[in-house]
Amino acid sequence: MKFQLLFIIMLLTVATFNSFILILKKEKNISGYKFLYASLFFFNFCLFIYFIWYEAGFIMKMPYLMRTISPLMYLCAPLFYFFFRNSLFGFSGLRERDWIHFLPALFHLLDLLPFYFESAQVKSVFATTIVSDNSKINFEAGGLVPIQFHYLFRIFLQTGYFVYALYLVKKMRPEIFFFKKGDRRIYDLTIVLINLGWLVLFQFTYAILEVLINFGAIDLTVENYYLRRISLLGLLGLNLFVNFRAGYFSDRKEKKKSQVTKVDIDIIQIPNTKNPDESEDHLRSPKEQPDVISQKEIESIKSEIISKMEEDQLFTETGMTLNRFSSCINVSSKLVSLVINREFGRNFNEFLNQFRISYAITKIEEGYLDDYTLEALGEMSGFNSRTTFFNAFKKEKGCSPTEFWKKFQESPS
Repeated sequence: MKFQLLFIIMLLTVATFNSFILILKKEKNISGYKFLYASLFFFNFCLFIYFIWYEAGFIMKMPYLMRTISPLMYLCAPLFYFFFRNSLFGFSGLRERDWIHFLPALFHLLDLLPFYFESAQVKSVFATTIVSDNSKINFEAGGLVPIQFHYLFRIFLQTGYFVYALYLVKKMRPEIFFFKKGDRRIYDLTIVLINLGWLVLFQFTYAILEVLINFGAIDLTVENYYLRRISLLGLLGLNLFVNFRAGYFSDRKEKKKSQVTKVDIDIIQIPNTKNPDESEDHLRSPKEQPDVISQKEIESIKSEIISKMEEDQLFTETGMTLNRFSSCINVSSKLVSLVINREFGRNFNEFLNQFRISYAITKIEEGYLDDYTLEALGEMSGFNSRTTFFNAFKKEKGCSPTEFWKKFQESPS
């Protein structure tokens, strides 16, 4: 086995194993990335099988397995799309009609059934042909539909998903295009977008050249071979990022940091309580809070809180808690609660919902509900359920989101 081939197989082995481990992890800070990890796993696994079976020639020993993993390649693009969509809209899991995205994989599986029932001798002939000339994998051993169609259609489908993801990014979070490193989620999406864009661009170019080569318009077979390998640098970048990205380790590092801001001991006097109750549901009113911080520090923390809400829009993170928010600005939860109570006259949840409702109203006025549901708007604004969204909206505005939307539609433009 050539060193280059052995090196590629080793890389894909590690990448496949790592992406599978990431899928299984149950830590909170990676739960929103499950679709990304699943997509990478299928991509890594299918490429690993390709290099092991066809380029290294192991399919000769087990020809009966030919094309068994081919339908899995159709899962990569939809899973990437689910990751982007859920990240942008604050969704979790699959939506009601997401099964439609799995139809191409199912169709390809049914299409290959006649081939699966072929004898081992017939498959051995195909295996010999493909191993002797790897470019034949796009033409040999297909089902009812020519296998070449699936190779090209997958790439065009992948490109379509990527273009639509760009459209959603431009519509919902255009700041992603500006590489905003201060916001972890925005930063993560930007890096994924760049690497995925590399992969899609070169594979789409490969598909176009493949069509032209088949029609005899050009003869760039060798160049196209290397072009497809260059596209895999994007996949390599994605694998490196999901394993070493700052966001993955940030929560662990933050746990080791002290959550109390270092202020002069004469200014801060943290009250001594045997069993302090820091839960957001038992926050004390502003009058009950002790005088624990100077006005200068209050203004500084207040400014940081507003910045995280208005600029980084942390309120859109589903499940945002006082402790999580406090760790984002490296200030103790007690001080954050104190400042919010004194300066805004609200507890943390009320303060958070105020921004969420304001954001939802802005989206309604921008015509968001012309294309999406109220449930989607609530999730996008940071609420974890339709009921929570409706209750918070009615408490803040005196009417339900539905009533507000109807009034907005009836008002003169």
